[in-house]
Amino acid sequence: MRYLTVSIFVCLSVQIYAFNSMIQWQGPCNFMDTINITGGYKNDNNSFIYQGVTYEYGTYGLYGYIIENQTEKINVPAHYRGCVCKYKPCLRVCCVEGLGLNGQHPSCIKTNTLQVYTQDNDETLIDIETHEYGLLINRPCGKMYELEPTDYTEDQWFFLKNGSILAASGVSDTNDYCFGQVYNSSDPDEILTKVLLCFHPSNDVRFSVYPIGMLFSIPFLIITFCVYAFIPELRNLHGKCLMCYVLSLTILYISLSAVQLDRENVLLETIQCAVFGFSIYICVLLCFFWLNVMCYDIWSTFRGGISRGRGGDSKRFMFYMMYAFGFPLTISTIVYIIDIYKLVPENLLPKIGIKRCWMQNERIVEAIYVYFPISIIMAINIVLYSITAYKIWRVQKETSVIRHGDSQKHSKLEADTDRCILIFGQFHE
Repeated sequence: MRYLTVSIFVCLSVQIYAFNSMIQWQGPCNFMDTINITGGYKNDNNSFIYQGVTYEYGTYGLYGYIIENQTEKINVPAHYRGCVCKYKPCLRVCCVEGLGLNGQHPSCIKTNTLQVYTQDNDETLIDIETHEYGLLINRPCGKMYELEPTDYTEDQWFFLKNGSILAASGVSDTNDYCFGQVYNSSDPDEILTKVLLCFHPSNDVRFSVYPIGMLFSIPFLIITFCVYAFIPELRNLHGKCLMCYVLSLTILYISLSAVQLDRENVLLETIQCAVFGFSIYICVLLCFFWLNVMCYDIWSTFRGGISRGRGGDSKRFMFYMMYAFGFPLTISTIVYIIDIYKLVPENLLPKIGIKRCWMQNERIVEAIYVYFPISIIMAINIVLYSITAYKIWRVQKETSVIRHGDSQKHSKLEADTDRCILIFGQFHE
């Protein structure tokens, strides 16, 4: 009798465990493609009928959990769910009966229709209550961004008959988007349909390798800055210019590394993203302008005829700072004003911090705001460096005969030559 009791207990335990496992983990299809069909009923042939759809055996199952944002698994009482997308096209809404984007605090808007646009640019109203489409509820992923077709042409989207969304990024199925509805700010009685797409960070290995390489460079940049800052002999005019360049490069590397390494957590279209974007832009300009200053400084040194006393160097450094800091800040301010007040056509707007923590992904935009000013500076630097290199070559040739007779002058020439080579190395970087 004792053995029989133990056997029954073991069998029951195994069955309970197996049943619980089935409820918790097994399912006939992806959970995100199922709907709750508990309100339906079972037929004698093991099919399940719900809202006019007959779910054959193997297309529905018991679930003891729900999944939110495709990542968070929450245990709930066991309930039947059916693979509705096997029987008709599906569409997804972000929350029950609509979208939770009403104001700052999400709340669902109760509505029975969705206003969508097809590829023929026809406005179509989808009646949810007719059950023409399987209605999937909940956001499919944690991080999503909203398409704004009224503000940006690249955000235009169209609803396809199979329940997918066609946008500039491609075709997105129900596991990559959800519909939302919000009240029109200018007309509270009007409900607008919005589309939210999942944010997918790039898996390109370069986005992991490059920031790591920059992080390795940062300590050496800081050491270089400290060496020039604490050794009086190095705090000359060239040393101060180099310190400003190194400081700008350090901030640039930190900003780039933060955005690329933590790109999944840096939320798009936020102040944080915009700050990173403008920090990167300003620091890029600062680096090139300070390289320009150093090229000019070494060129003026070889040109001669300019007083290089301590007082003259201090005054000159002040002019350098006004130029190297003033122009990048002025350019960045102009870019910010253009972006905020939309002073140029939409396809030429920088859009820093929108969709990504940099400018919009258009070659013409980056060419205007980034490559154009940089190209001008690089052209000037090349001219200055070429003239300086020619002067060095000519002086070396002229003094080759008397090199041993004036070692002090030769030493100064070698020092200036080394500075020129150093600046060229930074310019090439």
